[in-house]
Amino acid sequence: MDLTTIDNWNTGALDTMADSLGKRVTTVGEVEEALRTAGQLPGWYGGGADSARQLYAVTADDLRDEAAVLGAARQLAIETSSAVNHLKGRLAALRAQAAGAQMTIRDDGSVTAAATPDPEDDDTREAVRKSLETAAKALIVQAADIDGDAERVFDAIRDGRITANGAGSVDEAMRAGVEQGGLTPLEPPADKSAYEVKAYWDALSPEQQRQLLADRPELLGNVDGIPSAVRHEANVAQLAPVLKQLQDRRDQLKEQIEFWGLFTNEDAELEQVEKKIKDVEKLQQLISSNRWASDNPDGRMLLVMDMFSGEQGKAAISLGNPDDAEHVSVTTPGLDTSIRNSFEPMLGESEELRRVAIAQLDGAGRGGEKVATISWLGYEPPDKDSSRPMGVSYLEVIQQDRASAGAPDLADFYRAIDATSTKDDPHIVALGHSYGSLTQGLALQAEGGHPVDDAVFYGSPGFEADDEPELGLEDGHGYVMMGTSDFIDDFGSKGDVGPNGPAPTSTKLEQLDVNGRVTQDGVEREGAYIHSDYPRNGANGELRVSGYLMARLLAGLTPE
Repeated sequence: MDLTTIDNWNTGALDTMADSLGKRVTTVGEVEEALRTAGQLPGWYGGGADSARQLYAVTADDLRDEAAVLGAARQLAIETSSAVNHLKGRLAALRAQAAGAQMTIRDDGSVTAAATPDPEDDDTREAVRKSLETAAKALIVQAADIDGDAERVFDAIRDGRITANGAGSVDEAMRAGVEQGGLTPLEPPADKSAYEVKAYWDALSPEQQRQLLADRPELLGNVDGIPSAVRHEANVAQLAPVLKQLQDRRDQLKEQIEFWGLFTNEDAELEQVEKKIKDVEKLQQLISSNRWASDNPDGRMLLVMDMFSGEQGKAAISLGNPDDAEHVSVTTPGLDTSIRNSFEPMLGESEELRRVAIAQLDGAGRGGEKVATISWLGYEPPDKDSSRPMGVSYLEVIQQDRASAGAPDLADFYRAIDATSTKDDPHIVALGHSYGSLTQGLALQAEGGHPVDDAVFYGSPGFEADDEPELGLEDGHGYVMMGTSDFIDDFGSKGDVGPNGPAPTSTKLEQLDVNGRVTQDGVEREGAYIHSDYPRNGANGELRVSGYLMARLLAGLTPE
């Protein structure tokens, strides 16, 4: 299977086949109706009449099985034609893009680029080349899957495995055949990059995308590279089923505990399940109060909803669609953050950050640019809210286990924002608080690079880096905020190397002044002094200086 196969696929023949099969179904229906009328044999009674009626019934059953086969074959032809036409359109678009970039897409999906006299273009051109190659090879994978589906359906027809399933009429039999024919959408590839997943999704026809979303939303909601609107719809669709699954598990555990007694593995699991039930209920509340939709573009999108991969519930909520935004922030929180207890205030902070960033863009004469702010809890930070011995969560803070476990997922999430964006180069800002800043720092150093443009570390215990290049950032695009009364400032023994690398205030990153003052926009703002101040409004209802600076950076402007 290669791109030549897609070029040579005759969708006109498939359309003709579908039309002919439709006419054949009509004919079979007419014959069945004639048999039904004739099979009544009015006025004829006795053994001969009974035998004749039985023969008519058998013949009608055979016709219905034929109608089922016709329905399956016709549906296959219709869906194959649509899917192949989509592949042809995608391939034509990729070839046009390649030609414009002086590149060539070969039949095996590989892409070659003509030499350029400007070596500064090399990195950009290589990124374009790899993107084209990933997309072209995804078309080949999809074409092979379509061909495999066709073989599966025709094998079932040949082996007599497509039947009317007891249908009472030709129409019912044909519908039964339709359900047994047609294409089966390819599931998202496992262990692939967000860019490869996006290429896979784009290779599916719109009909296949809708079918997968309707039938298997659990496969899409947490997959980096699936468009944000699809992830949101898939996760929202899963809220009720996941809640029911957790409630059933809770009831089962309670029965087991009642039988076996407390202090068992079931007792520990019950605590986790009951927390997750509260997490899902909180997500339902938060999303239902301002759910994103095409006619509510400022609403909340549920981009991550995972209640089964760990001890704690995981989620990410965006205000606005990051795929359509020029500016996107991802905030990673720290110690003791949970969906049930923390997401509501986090969203309030996220809304205020977005509001001020948009106001700053307006003030700079760039009011048409969109902003999305994401609260990301796709990892399990140390948690005080548990039955573990007091102090365990604080011991975890000085260890990197949870940050190290979450960093690859955060790095993938950054890449997903870039992969699904409709903008050529979205401006992505990473914001990390406390232990979340350590997770953020490790994510920015993860293998494979990242698309983040600016990063802010506030109230940070350290992030295993001393300058921007170590974090994959350009010089002058990494920032540290530390309040004068933030206990974490002494965590790394100022100026020395602590358990998480250099103390943040001793690094070469830009050190931002977060003390109270009148900021550039003429607003008197309170400073950020203690560990929890940074993203919060002051007593006057305005963002503190720290939040204002983050909003400026999110808008792609200088801090002050």
